[in-house]
Amino acid sequence: EESNALQQSLDELASLEKDMSVAERDSEVFRIKRTQHIYASRRDILNKIPTFWYIVLAENDDFAEYISVEDLKYLELIDNIYVHYNIADIENPSEDDLKHFKDFYITIDFSSKDGVIPDQKVTKHFKTIIEDGEEKIISEPVDIKWPHELDAINPALIKKNKGKQLSADDKKNYRLGMKSFFSWFAWTGEKPGKEFRNGEDLTRLIVDDLFLNATKYYVLALPNDEDSDDSNEDDSSEGEELDLSDDEV
Repeated sequence: EESNALQQSLDELASLEKDMSVAERDSEVFRIKRTQHIYASRRDILNKIPTFWYIVLAENDDFAEYISVEDLKYLELIDNIYVHYNIADIENPSEDDLKHFKDFYITIDFSSKDGVIPDQKVTKHFKTIIEDGEEKIISEPVDIKWPHELDAINPALIKKNKGKQLSADDKKNYRLGMKSFFSWFAWTGEKPGKEFRNGEDLTRLIVDDLFLNATKYYVLALPNDEDSDDSNEDDSSEGEELDLSDDEV
């Protein structure tokens, strides 16, 4: 009897855990739906601020850890970064829709500057799956036109032009190109060691930090008026006469 009672209690607890998971899911879906249009409105405002996203990316030390040095000069070509969840567009989601509520898109707009890179809007699709009991992000590769100046390290061009016969320099450039932010657009999360490294970490940084806290990073990067005022204050020692007498103390 005690064993049956214990099992019944465990079953009831398991049922409550399922209810809690559903409640947490529904709360997250509600948050996404309520905030998505707010971020859309924010995007319209940010588009009016020159170099907004360049400043945000430059302000974030973690972002620099995931890209190559060669990428830094091209960050100012980014006009917009936007994260959109599929579930936000579904008025009455089904249970199947709710299973995929964490799927999302990241759209990045690039603007041409002296012909360095073509104007382009690149949208990359991401899915959240469970693998070995852990959440994992995977993605579909998407085409992007690289800056012309990086043609020498563009992995796709190297493979296309050289075929399977790669010289030592070709392989070096290929590996260098695979570390570039532009290779992240081809990342899938299903080819460890054979594609852009740390693709999931960079994706999470963009979605969970850079996009959500973009305004905060921008404001932090602005000149501090108080510091400017302090730097302009007169030194209290200015105007004092200096004792240049030879008298010993």
